[in-house]
Amino acid sequence: MVEATTVFDLQPRERLFYRDRLRAARYAALADAEAFESICFALEALGLRLRGRQEALGLYREKIAPQAIRALVFAELPGAFPLRFKTFEALFSIVLAARNDAMHTGSYARHATQAAIELCIGLEEALMAGVERTVENLMVSSPVTVESWQPVAHARQLMLMHSFSFLPVRLDGAWCLVSELGLAKYLSEGARKTRLCESIADARSNGMQVREISDAELLRAGMPVSGVLAGAQVQDGPMLWLVVDERQPDHLAGVLSPFELM
Repeated sequence: MVEATTVFDLQPRERLFYRDRLRAARYAALADAEAFESICFALEALGLRLRGRQEALGLYREKIAPQAIRALVFAELPGAFPLRFKTFEALFSIVLAARNDAMHTGSYARHATQAAIELCIGLEEALMAGVERTVENLMVSSPVTVESWQPVAHARQLMLMHSFSFLPVRLDGAWCLVSELGLAKYLSEGARKTRLCESIADARSNGMQVREISDAELLRAGMPVSGVLAGAQVQDGPMLWLVVDERQPDHLAGVLSPFELM
């Protein structure tokens, strides 16, 4: 019998693919504790790749574990801070028990989801071990954007649904950011119903503050993250970098925030 492929057979693009699946599932669970199963599906996808055949989630543990210990959050921190950080085995056991339990309600569901999120954070770090730290490898691809013709109400809805601080939009040939503060100020200073129905372009013309991003501030996919951080200044409030396609500067290839770089 041919031995199942090992974790070390994962290619860099595969690592990024499974990292992205875990990250998307983690974001979904942060937004809705009922999305716990999305993390289980991401774990099962990784386990299937590593084991080489479809099994129950529990049977993937032995193949995921060697990968997990490549993350400091699993290899070092549980020993240094045992009251704060759980081992991979402990977190996986909590998630597995919840996966096999039909009752996912109340505090039990919140506890299971919290463990699943912590497990994702560690595995995302582990998958990135040895992968080149470039903007392309760490950015969030397929970012959520708004169009200049869409109503302000749409931007507001997206921000509230996803807890976004910024939404990228292309206005007058330049990339801009609609901010939570700029939107809140604009809606509080006039007829709310009228302003919610305005297009984003019209709202800007009528005084809504947006942050225009200069060409020098835009990131390109191949840039090393070390250079991006070296040139960044600590500021009050959240921060978001926009990544553009060098061949199509009007196309947004991704976004990057300090969260992806931690």
